[in-house]
This record gives sequence, C-alpha cells and structure tokens, in this order.
Amino acid sequence: MRKTLAILAWAAIPAALISISACNGNSGGNSGVAPMPNAPAASPHGRVHHNDNSASDLHGGGSTFVAYAYNEGDQPTGLYTVPQATAPPGSLLYGMEQTFGNTDNVYYCETGSGLGRHEFVGSSMVGAEACAALGQTPVGMGGRGDPVQFDDSDVALSSTECCGSTTPYATTYASTWGQPFEFPVLGGPLVFPYINEGGNGLTGLGSNTMNLSTWTYCAISNGTIGYWDDPAITADNGGTPVASHQPITFYYRSDGSGTTYIFEYKLNSSGKGCNQTFKGKYLKHPYGSSKRSAAWTFGVPTTAGNWTGPTGAQTSGSTFTGESGNPGVIEGIQGILGTGYPYATGYAEGAWAAAASNPSIQQSCLLSGTTFVCPTNKNAIVNALAKATKITYGEGADGNPLGSSTPKCQLYIAPTTFVNPPAGDYPIVGLTYLLMYGQNNGSHLSDLTKMVRYIGTPSYKNILSPLEYTSLPAKTVKAIRKALKGSTTVASCLKA
Repeated sequence: MRKTLAILAWAAIPAALISISACNGNSGGNSGVAPMPNAPAASPHGRVHHNDNSASDLHGGGSTFVAYAYNEGDQPTGLYTVPQATAPPGSLLYGMEQTFGNTDNVYYCETGSGLGRHEFVGSSMVGAEACAALGQTPVGMGGRGDPVQFDDSDVALSSTECCGSTTPYATTYASTWGQPFEFPVLGGPLVFPYINEGGNGLTGLGSNTMNLSTWTYCAISNGTIGYWDDPAITADNGGTPVASHQPITFYYRSDGSGTTYIFEYKLNSSGKGCNQTFKGKYLKHPYGSSKRSAAWTFGVPTTAGNWTGPTGAQTSGSTFTGESGNPGVIEGIQGILGTGYPYATGYAEGAWAAAASNPSIQQSCLLSGTTFVCPTNKNAIVNALAKATKITYGEGADGNPLGSSTPKCQLYIAPTTFVNPPAGDYPIVGLTYLLMYGQNNGSHLSDLTKMVRYIGTPSYKNILSPLEYTSLPAKTVKAIRKALKGSTTVASCLKA
C-alpha cells in the first residue's frame, strides 16, 4: 500500500476527528495533503485498539529506515493509555504477530536510530513517553514503561554505550535484563528523491529518470553544486538541463539518524565515494577543477548519527535544511514542510520515497562503474548487500569490542563490507539492526523468540519483495538462528 506523506498539517486536529486513508499507486485523492495513519481511527487496512490491548503486547521504537517495512507508517501516536495504531496487514510486524498464536500486538514508534539506541542502553529513558506524530521531533515511544521490549537502529551499538562496566547499558539494564541480542534484520537503498510531477519540479527531464554521477551527487551533498542547471547535472542527463536556474534545497536529518550514518559513511569513502581520486573527465569541465571539488571534507560519520555536513545557505546558491526522520525529509521535498518545493532533494530510504504521493517522488539513478543504476532495481540492491555475511561477533560500530559477556549474541556487520559494491550494483545501501534484551526481565521471551524466527521465512520475504527493501543473505539468517538457538557450548541469546 502506498500512502501520502502528509502528517504535520493534521497535527492540530483532534485525533478523534482524523480519518485514515490508504491508496494504491502514486497518488491518493485530489488533495496534496491527505492523512497518514498515524492517529487512532478506523483504517481500511490496519487495526486500531482502544488502549493497549494488554500487558502482553509488545512495544518498540527507533529507526525510521526500517519503519515502512515494520508498520507502513502507522505511527502509534500518543501514550499506550489512548488508542494507538497497530501495524497493518502486509507489514513485517503484522506478519510477526501472526506467528504468536494469540491476540498480542506489536507497536513500533518511529523515533530515529539515535533515540532507539539511547532508549535501549538506558541513556535516555523515553519508552513510556508519548510517541510523536511522524515528522515531529521524537520524544518517546508510547510504551507501558522503560525499557520497551525492543529497539531498532541502523547503527550498531558502540563500545561507549555497551557493554563494559562503566557504560550506560551495564549500569542500567545488564543485571536484570541480560546481555544484548543484536542482529541485522533487513537492508535497503538510500536514494536522492526529487519532484517531477504535474509540471512541477525537474520537468526538464521529461519522462526520463534523473542520472547522477558519483562526482555530481557528492558535489550536491557537500554544497559545491548550488543550482539545478549546473553543467555537471546537465552532462549526466544527456546535455539538457533538468530544470531552469533554480537553487537546490537539500534536506538532511536533524535527528540522531542511522540513515545519516550510512549516507555519510558512503560520502566519506575513499574507495567509490566522494573522497576517491576522481579521474578522466571528472577532473575538468563540467565537473571538477582546483576550485570545484566533490570531496567530503566534513569528516567521518558519528555513531550518534548526527549530520556533520553543510547547514543553511551556501555560497553556491544551495540551502541545507534539517528535518526529523525519513518521513520528515520526504515531506520537506514534497513541500509539506520547509521550503524549496519543488526544487528540493536530500537523502532518504527508498521505501519512503516510493510510498509518497500528492505529489509523488522520483528517485535518481546513480553511477556504478560505467552505468547508471536505479534503486528500484531489485537485483542491484540484493547484489550490493551480497557480502553482508561477514559477521564480527561482539564488536561495536566504533570498531572496538563491546565487552559483552555473550559476544556471540551481538552480530555486527561492518559497513566496509557493503560501502563500495561491485560495478553495476546500486552504490548506497545499508542494514538495520534489531536490539533485544537477552533476559528481558523474564517477560515476553516467547514472543520475542518468535519474532526472531520470523526473519528469513517465506512470509518475511514476500512482504519485503514489493517494497524497496531486501531480505538478508541466507548465510546471515542462518547465523541469527544459530545465535537464537545456542549450542552445547554457547547459551541461547534469548533466555526463553
């Protein structure tokens, strides 16, 4: 199901008066602003309960990268004491619920990876705070208490968060909740979205999809290119300007974001990223020169997921504006939030861009080797993550051991394994991690176990297939199941 990303315009309307609509295709209804199912009401595709169904329901939160797969944007806004939207049929969490064999529900509040990890390790106790509407600054997860049962982050835990004796996790949760069970759950592409609909936006493309060479998307991201009729963009697209002399508005994530981490990790790469040694035509007009660089000079991405790149107005003419969450970035580009419509771009997870309507959003094809590859090319995404099987057990995202007493329960795959995919594969992809407590204070362990076992099943793959995500390689799924099961020498990572 594709839904219009148009949340904040409805934020001031009492929840009881908001109706929820869903639509197929690239547009929904006649209005450019339509409600998202982020507030309690009857939904033709989902379920909304009066209050949390029971103490046996599960609550989680974190990454917006993964969230369209989890609940298709059905944000459980508010506290558990008021009606909250549950995941609709066709979503991963709904599929997981069906494996429980009971009437328990799984609620997932989209807060961004940073807040998800902070809640998990106990450095921010926000599980019982209200879940904010999509696009608004996240404040909590709408759960029954702290901590919630699971979190999700596109950045794995770091050694400063877990699990040594002085880390937040060790001092807050380790004694009662056990050591973390951390593992990837799915992958997907990061895309450069743009508008070309109804005579608006980059209409110089006609019906063509915009192409961006590596040099060009790097120069857009670092503020070197400021206008859509820049000769580099024009050269990438056959010599015809994609738009008139219009300034670029670039939307970045203002919250702690794993999407930002993945994106900046690529930009900072000296392999096939922005800090490579560009050659041939990319050293001369219309591309690079001594005064015109595509290099990423803003340093390595932080594990906190904070944007380190340009902000505000640039001398080139572009403007960099922050918004919260993948939905916030998409809404900025759509003109529902911020400024710059219809001449905006930025970075976002592909499924959110594909789901947008009123107006619909297109996704640029990026240079990979000698060809432009689109994020909608399923094989190009699968192949780009084919090497996401090299697991370093017990390591943190900062490259240091976590110090966990159960290192076999933290399955870390370094971005180095997929930051520079082979030529012909889509060049910017990432993984997202599910975080669970190994003992979980003795509760919900059966349902959590079933959630883990659901990964890699035919239902899991069928749900991801029509969305802009990809399932994990079979070898990685096997490693997750092995960690869940345990062995004669290594205990199960969930003490069910």
